[in-house]
Parts: sequence; structure tokens; C-alpha cells
Amino acid sequence: MRKTERNWEVTRVVVDASVLLKAYFRDEQGHDAAQELVKFYARGDYNFIAPSLITYELMNACSIAHRKGRINLDLAKEILEEMLSLEIKKEDVEALRERILDISSQYNRSAYDASYIALAEAEKCNFITADEKLYRTVSKHFPFIKVL
Repeated sequence: MRKTERNWEVTRVVVDASVLLKAYFRDEQGHDAAQELVKFYARGDYNFIAPSLITYELMNACSIAHRKGRINLDLAKEILEEMLSLEIKKEDVEALRERILDISSQYNRSAYDASYIALAEAEKCNFITADEKLYRTVSKHFPFIKVL
């Protein structure tokens, strides 16, 4: 945590793409909770950080939503721009590659999921996800993981 000009602590949290997608796709279960978290961020109560791969995950999710007919292309572009406008601090996780591979291998998770976990571990902060399967799989080993 760090002090702000307002003289209170701002909590740094790692967020994954699942949180943002729930916040910006109104038909997602958990939309309201995700919107509330984004409001806390917008108000300055949280600083969001994520591996730089989050940009590609968000683009891919918008592309898939369009291809499946869930949204039109203009809305996909609009949602993507809104999510990227949050200016989440994106971290290069290449230096964490060994830890990412260890986590991925040990817990049978993708390197993408492991990147978020390794980043939160390295930054000594919580990781908030809306991926309940990920949470159930690893939360007892990584108590800093919270589910939305």
C-alpha cells in the first residue's frame, strides 16, 4: 500500500481479465460486484495491476463475444476501449518466468493464470479473480487470492 495526497492508504491489487469482463459485460453473473470493484478503483481506493498479457486476454474475449454473436463489432470495440482506458498498471512478468512455470506445473493451471498469481506474490498484494475454478484450485495454497 502507498500513501496518497488524500493521506490514506491505497490498496494495490492484481486483477485478472475475468473481473473486467464481468464489469463491462452486463449479462455476466457477478456484473454488479465487478462494477463495484471498478468504482472503488475509479474513486482511487485501489490501484489495479496486472501482467501485460491482460490486454491480449481482453482483446480475445471481445473478439470471441463478437464472433459468437453476443455483441456487435462496434460494441466489442467500445467495451475494449473502456476496459483499456482504466490504465491498469501492466507489468512485464518475464522475470517471474520460473515461478510462473512452477505454479503452472504444480497446480495444473495455464501460464496465464500462473502469471497473475506470481505477480501478486511478487508484489505482496491480493489477487482478485472472478474465475471460481481458479480460486477453488489454488486458494488454499495462496491465501492472497480472493474471488469476486
